[in-house]
Amino acid sequence: MGAQVSQLHESIPAELTIKVLTEGRTTSLPHIARVRFAFLGGSFFVIAGSAGSDWVLNSLKKGKAKVRTNALMFNVRVREASAEENVHVIRGFTAKYGAATVRDWYSHPGICLCLTPDGPSHTRGVAKGEGEATTTYAEWSSQHKDYFRGVVDAFDSASEEYDFTIGHNFINTWIRKRSITELLKHVGSSDTLVEVGCGTGAEAIEISQHVERIVATDISEKMIDILKLKTKAKRLSNRILPFKVRAAEISRVVDFLAGQKVSAVYSFNGALNCEPELDKFVKGLHILLEEGGYFICSIRNSFCLSEGISHAVVLQFDKMTPRKNQPVMVSVGGMDIPAFYYPPGDFARHFERYFKLKALIGLPAFLPPAYLSDYYVKFRKVGLPLEKMEEILAGHSPFNRFGDQSLFVFQKLP
Repeated sequence: MGAQVSQLHESIPAELTIKVLTEGRTTSLPHIARVRFAFLGGSFFVIAGSAGSDWVLNSLKKGKAKVRTNALMFNVRVREASAEENVHVIRGFTAKYGAATVRDWYSHPGICLCLTPDGPSHTRGVAKGEGEATTTYAEWSSQHKDYFRGVVDAFDSASEEYDFTIGHNFINTWIRKRSITELLKHVGSSDTLVEVGCGTGAEAIEISQHVERIVATDISEKMIDILKLKTKAKRLSNRILPFKVRAAEISRVVDFLAGQKVSAVYSFNGALNCEPELDKFVKGLHILLEEGGYFICSIRNSFCLSEGISHAVVLQFDKMTPRKNQPVMVSVGGMDIPAFYYPPGDFARHFERYFKLKALIGLPAFLPPAYLSDYYVKFRKVGLPLEKMEEILAGHSPFNRFGDQSLFVFQKLP
């Protein structure tokens, strides 16, 4: 292990950026900035364009932060670099990034910080795309006796960087906007909603502007903790009620609300792909929802046409159908966990006893999966017609069945 960590340390200078993780001065919320750096004398030196940037003020006030490289996490002490150090840093930046970059971005720097590791680093699973898991299901099963413990550990690990990861992914933000738009068609200002798999609460905070209140549930304690900090900071504690519970036990929310039925339940971004006891969830959902209430959710499909086409275009024929064997291994928070993907028809059949399927929408039907977002953004001008096709065709068969995800609108039967 020591040799492996040493090799990782040797790779640090070659990395192009690091993440600086700070704690909000007043909110205590995680704040992340991705920055260029020079690694000199065992310390990270970073240059901020403005001395008033939140991450700069956070780190200087606390005197500490975290630095995340590709596979290592460091607790660091923070101070302003000296004038002499500034000279060496500019030289280091010029050697690493080129004179043009330094001239364009750092000719008038706001402040240079020295981030010195405070104790040894620790390895953290490399943050990979969802489709880049390297552990097989057999390997994972041999190491984990409890499925949900493994899922909780992964999402706990992802919590600190979750908002940064989602917010910097074009496809993920597009999916979030499309999902919320559909939900708001079916709820009103006096409604009480329940969210399944709320993560750090980005959707709940936006939706709370349009409804009476939301019970936001998640399996991850650390996700819930971050949401509690957000609701306090945004003065939403009376409108968003965080509650730690797994999807299959969603009926427990009835007691949390003193038996009150809710108008709508929603679950976005494939939270139910990590709930193998789906029939138990459906029964709990039926108990929770009022008559005529809506359940709106998205799940990842077992076949994605745009994924197959995207890999075929770059001649990666072996990656065209990565979802054919279930469960699928996915990377979350630097850890690989199993998730259960469904054909849309099979997923809908779990609900047919208690619910009527009102709508099925590809999410997205034509854009590639979120883990290919960086490639899509590079060629987005060429792909703009695909975004227009989403508006017109994503809710129609067969396109609504072959996307990365499918968005379902169910209504509770009388």
